[in-house]
Amino acid sequence: MLSIFKKKPGGIIRHLALEDFYSTLSESEIEEIKDALGHPYQLTTGKPYRRDDLDKGDRTYVGDRWKFLWSMSQGSNSVLKRKLLLESIKYTNNDVDRYFSLRDLAELAYKEGDYVACERYALVVLPMIKTIKEDRIFNGAQDLFPFKRLAILYEKQGRIQAAISIAEEALIYSLNDGTKGGYEGRIEKLKRKANKMK
Repeated sequence: MLSIFKKKPGGIIRHLALEDFYSTLSESEIEEIKDALGHPYQLTTGKPYRRDDLDKGDRTYVGDRWKFLWSMSQGSNSVLKRKLLLESIKYTNNDVDRYFSLRDLAELAYKEGDYVACERYALVVLPMIKTIKEDRIFNGAQDLFPFKRLAILYEKQGRIQAAISIAEEALIYSLNDGTKGGYEGRIEKLKRKANKMK
C-alpha cells in the first residue's frame, strides 16, 4: 500500500527541482537512473556520485536540469530515454541544447521505425541550423544530422524530390553526409533514381 505521506526526494532531484518529473518514474526507471549516476564515467567537479545521491541527502549537480536529464538519457532503455529527452527539452534555453535532445529523439524514433516522429523532430531542428552552425561547439562541423537523416528517410519512402531538396539545402551550409561523394553524389544518385521512376 502506498503511503500518502511518501517522503519527498532530496539529493539531485530536489536540487534541480525535478520532483514532479521524478514522481512519474517507475521504480525500475529510478533504479536505471541511479545505475547511470553511480557509473564511474559520470564526471563531477568533486567526488563521484553514488546511486543514493539521486534522491537522498543534500548532494547537488554541477550542471543544469537539461544537462542532467540529457546525460542520464545516454545509454538508457528506449522508453526511459524518450521520457528523459522529452523532459530535457523543457529546460533548454538555447538552440544548441535543443539540438542535442531533438537529435537523440529523432535517432531513437528512426531506430524504432517511427518515421513520422523522426521526421517531425528533424524538421524542428532545421530552422535552428544557422545558429547551431555558428556555435563554437559545431565550429567546422561538416555533418549535422537532420539533413542526412531526412535524405535517407525520404529516399526510403520513395519521396525522391524531397530527398533531393534536403540534400541541396545541406550544400548551402557546406555540409558533408559522410559518404565518398558527399551530398553532391547523393543528389546525382537521387536524380538518376527519379529518372528511372518516370
